[in-house]
Amino acid sequence: MPPTETGSPARAVTVMIYTRYEYRKVYARVHMLGETHLAQGGKVELVLYSTRSGETRETRVVSNIGHDEVAFDTGDIPSGCCDFRATFIDRSGTRFTTRTLQDKWPGDLPWLGSREGITRRVPGPWTPLNATESGDDLEITCWGRTYTFSTTAFAAQATSTGSQLLAGPLRPVARVNGKKVRWTRGRLDLISAEKDQAVFSVRFESSSSLAVSARLEVDFDGMARIDWSVTAGTILRLDALSVEMPVLKDHARYLYHFPGSWGEARNVGALPKSDIKMGFRPFIWLGDEDRGISLFAESDAGFHVRNPGKVTEIVRRKNRVRLRIHCVSTPIKLLPGSRRGGQFTGFGTEDLKPLTPGGVVADELRYTFGFQATPVKPVTEDAWDQRVFCIGQTTTGFSPRLDVSDALLDRCVESGVRAVVLFEHWADAEAYTRTPHAAEIRKIVRACKDRGLQILLYFGFLISDIIDEWQAVGKDALILPKGGYPVFHYQPQPEQSAWRVCLNSPWQDLLADGMAKIMDEFDVDGVYLDGTEYPFGCCNTEHGCGHVRADGSIAQTFPIFSTRSAMRRIYDIVKSRKKDGHVNVHNSTCMTMPTLGWATGYWDGEQFQGVGGGVDVAKLLPLDAFRAEFMGRQWGVPAEFLHAGAAYTYEQAWAFTLLHDVPVRAHNADDDLDLAARVWRIMDAFDRKNADWIPYWRNKDQIGVSPGNAHASIYRHPEHGALAAISNMDSKRRNVTVRLNIKELGLRGALNATDTLKNKTVPIRDGVLEFPLSSLEWKLVQVKEV
Repeated sequence: MPPTETGSPARAVTVMIYTRYEYRKVYARVHMLGETHLAQGGKVELVLYSTRSGETRETRVVSNIGHDEVAFDTGDIPSGCCDFRATFIDRSGTRFTTRTLQDKWPGDLPWLGSREGITRRVPGPWTPLNATESGDDLEITCWGRTYTFSTTAFAAQATSTGSQLLAGPLRPVARVNGKKVRWTRGRLDLISAEKDQAVFSVRFESSSSLAVSARLEVDFDGMARIDWSVTAGTILRLDALSVEMPVLKDHARYLYHFPGSWGEARNVGALPKSDIKMGFRPFIWLGDEDRGISLFAESDAGFHVRNPGKVTEIVRRKNRVRLRIHCVSTPIKLLPGSRRGGQFTGFGTEDLKPLTPGGVVADELRYTFGFQATPVKPVTEDAWDQRVFCIGQTTTGFSPRLDVSDALLDRCVESGVRAVVLFEHWADAEAYTRTPHAAEIRKIVRACKDRGLQILLYFGFLISDIIDEWQAVGKDALILPKGGYPVFHYQPQPEQSAWRVCLNSPWQDLLADGMAKIMDEFDVDGVYLDGTEYPFGCCNTEHGCGHVRADGSIAQTFPIFSTRSAMRRIYDIVKSRKKDGHVNVHNSTCMTMPTLGWATGYWDGEQFQGVGGGVDVAKLLPLDAFRAEFMGRQWGVPAEFLHAGAAYTYEQAWAFTLLHDVPVRAHNADDDLDLAARVWRIMDAFDRKNADWIPYWRNKDQIGVSPGNAHASIYRHPEHGALAAISNMDSKRRNVTVRLNIKELGLRGALNATDTLKNKTVPIRDGVLEFPLSSLEWKLVQVKEV
């Protein structure tokens, strides 16, 4: 049975109540906003009450959320205002704190309330969860990771691919009445343990009467959500409250935080040696080249801090790196009581007076955090296997409108392309799920299938004002502050406005339902998502985003959980129809794994589009930044690089991507695709997939390279010898010397070295190669026995 209210704070959720009216009757439909998966097996108790008397007039139970319409008779209610009160009850019987929004029924929208992609199935390559209780502890295992939970922390340990990540428990840290709090008297209660999700509560207290109650949900992809509250048994002064995650320093070599910015890579790279203090970041990851762990929160709601620029702190201490998120740094008076979540102005009794003028008095503080260890899933097929090519309005062989030539598709096949993306021009409205060009789409799909090519259709992060649904739901679905393309002038599409859209809104249903219908109608092999995974900061209270600060301003919500729900639906929609289908995501700067983890591949690099020539590429995109963000290994999602801007050419981009075993997607069907095809053929001939890859940062036993800004990563194959990707990352031309440790590479006897791209012999003597390389020039040299 679920624990009592004192053992677990109510989980929060937002529902939209759509209403219509007939004389003295009110009809209501309840829709789950954002986290649509919650509705499975749940129900809503909907109450109509008089705001004047508080008296409950009628109660209805909505079991088929998003579809059932319930009626309330208002004929015998005294004149005055009425309102709705809703309580969501999940499949385990837990009652959630339920926020209600209300709007007029928008009319018959067949996609509204769609259940497409909402399932409790555990799709491959993930495996079902396993929860094991041992005394007071709980161990939950998902693919590649194990989390251990105890009675006095949010998590005691997290293990990824066989390595422990934490140097201590993930837990709240508090100071009360000038003294640091020590947590004792804990209890853990398992609520449910299913294949797709485990739910449990934990409560712990201190001798100062400060108590923490938390509800945790662990999903099969390793995402753990923590809804927690802080209360007091007596009146006390809460001086400080933070969440701390200590990570072993060997697994905290790199830092990534979201959001990033365009034109630079300052939010990612090697963890600085000095301590870090910065403002609130909704997503922070610490890791190494193979694994890591993230801590995230959608907003800073409930934070009471003296200096907002120091909410986030990262501190090095001996064998650990401590990530600390400050929730309270200005003293708060906490009161015992049952008015959960109440905050008081200070008028009334002495107990309600704040510690300082304008200070906060509260009986409960509530927060929601999450954590997730990476990689999130095994990579069985990477970008070298997928070989995606995008067909857009500037692609040679594509004549607007939607005339893809046989010559272009034949060129793709001859080059080794395996999947093509038809960009947004397949629909008139930007990023929409319907098209007036069905005949042309079927023709293109048929031409691709006849050639053995997979085909993906484009979807994105925008909502167009020329769609039929704009008047009904458009403005309520927008991200605010409003941004995007005031005049979206992308021929051959018609003129329109296209604005950023929030997936915490009903737009999630339209997108999921529309993608499912498109896949069924046209038999496409998946979707290309342009920024759909991005949890844009949003202040639109019409769909539940944003929170009101004390000064009356509205702060952003970064809807990670809702965007995650949308991405999970999309993954299921694709994979339930096409086992080898693609969810190919253009993600530039965004590595929020609760959302991006559902991608079958990510395409990153457009953030450098506005950078001109003549810059120092080593400073623009340092190798440590590439290792952290663009490599894919430690994230569990295959990576592919996007060449954009004038800082380097398409060919030069391979200089730094090949060092990391990452290909560069071809932009055009001319020189770019020709070069990509040559590299693919080299990798196929060498049998890269069955070779050991030894990257430049850990191959000193196998190879030595000079000068210092030249690097080499090696593939080692039992039959084909060694294939070295050698690059000059210096800003000047250099004579490069490569010294191979023949014994370590498993080579013996007389050796032959070949520049595989030019098919020319390279002199080799005693395992030493020497040749000049210009700035950002590279070679793929194969060394094998004669």
